[in-house]
Amino acid sequence: MTAVRTRFAPSPTGFQHIGGFRTALYAWLYARKHGGQFILRIEDTDQERRVPGAIRYIIESLQWLGLDYDEGPTRSDLQLLGEDSDAAPTVAGDSGPYIQSLRKARYQAVAQELIDTGFAYRCDCTPERLAAEREEQQARKETPGYAGYCRTRAVPADVPHVVRFKIPETVSVAFDDAVRGHIVFDNPSLRDMVILKSDGYPTYHLASIVDDHDMDISHVLRGEEWLSTAPVHILLYEALGWKIPVFCHLSHILGPDGKKLSKRHGAEALGAFMEGGYLPDALLNFIARIGWSPGEGSEQEIFTRSELIEQFSLDRVSKAGGVYDSEKLLWTNGVYIRNMPDEEFTRLAQPYFEQAGLTIAGSGWHSLLPHIKERCKVLPDAVTAGGFLFQQTLDIDPAALVTKKLSKEIVEQVLDHTWQALKEVTHFKAETIEIVLKGLIEQLGLKPGQVFGPLRLAVTGSMQTPPLFESIEAVGQEKTVARLEHALGIVRRHSSP
Repeated sequence: MTAVRTRFAPSPTGFQHIGGFRTALYAWLYARKHGGQFILRIEDTDQERRVPGAIRYIIESLQWLGLDYDEGPTRSDLQLLGEDSDAAPTVAGDSGPYIQSLRKARYQAVAQELIDTGFAYRCDCTPERLAAEREEQQARKETPGYAGYCRTRAVPADVPHVVRFKIPETVSVAFDDAVRGHIVFDNPSLRDMVILKSDGYPTYHLASIVDDHDMDISHVLRGEEWLSTAPVHILLYEALGWKIPVFCHLSHILGPDGKKLSKRHGAEALGAFMEGGYLPDALLNFIARIGWSPGEGSEQEIFTRSELIEQFSLDRVSKAGGVYDSEKLLWTNGVYIRNMPDEEFTRLAQPYFEQAGLTIAGSGWHSLLPHIKERCKVLPDAVTAGGFLFQQTLDIDPAALVTKKLSKEIVEQVLDHTWQALKEVTHFKAETIEIVLKGLIEQLGLKPGQVFGPLRLAVTGSMQTPPLFESIEAVGQEKTVARLEHALGIVRRHSSP
């Protein structure tokens, strides 16, 4: 078998969302499964649309996801572009550079070779001429495209021009796509495409095949939007006498409405997931399952990285678009949170507590951890579930304590008796607290909800917390009694609705 070399070749014209990183993940999985190499290449020939910081973002996102690449841009490469990143290696592989804008001379040489061999030609048609030609074609209801005016004009090299690849008038192109099977294009509606622009930069059609050839790429994984121009790329390979790699055209990730995923569906750049408290392994697991299945009959949803590598194959990648399901992502992330070690969860949750002005400390946190993790879908949920442990005072809305269904008199009675009872407890543990509070319910002749509701709000500041008795134990006796006194004062000052 030919040595496997895959690549991720993003364009820094914006900040990649999960659709782009799914392509990277599949290429990485395939390379790792077959003991091959995974290469990062930056396709930045569209200089006008390049977004500052986008290259650094790509490299640091791959690092966060744990998609290590074997070859790619070095820090010195990035410094030339003003995109330095500590995540970039100091030394790259032997096949670089890996940034297209640094390879203009190579593309120009290949374009000249195609001109010399009769497969390409210079074109000096003005934008006005091309626009008029297009209007005439549309009026005749023809497929718009260059009509070949300069094919036989021998445009000199010293005038402003582009270089076009000469598409045969009749041609049949066939290839085996690793995802879509055998594909045949009979006389595709393609016109002579520009492969080198007037500024000397190549278009994607030339640059991608030159780079894939020079870097010995064996499998080209890319989006289905490139399928229609695949015949051009195959014809370019043939014109240059180069070996054609295996093409793998991946279907789009779709939104819930069945249309290509976009920002209106919540397709945020990866940074939003990083800041939002998603775990990289959970995100990779989720992305992998959008368009790939582990095999017929398998109901497995959660995979380790090693399991993904072992089970991944291109023949299990769906031809149909996979749907982005934000609820499924939250569920997946929650599973990873519940399964992670307590120490790691605490370390990752700490920054979100710091943002809230809190610090994780004390045995109460550790005793409640299983319950807190159970309530987390993303890491910031830990603050919602357990932040009450570390707050000095609780901001309690009296209207939440005293309601139409729960009078001021009852709430005041509950808090007063609870405060008196809990400050006398000598063994302040959940099981003892439960016995005391259930005895209080019987003593007062109230229903459990009439006691536990106000008590939960007074001690935790919320009605959505871990189990009540365990929460009271975790808060501790001194702080619990103080909070009950504080809540009692609020109720006594409050006017009933």
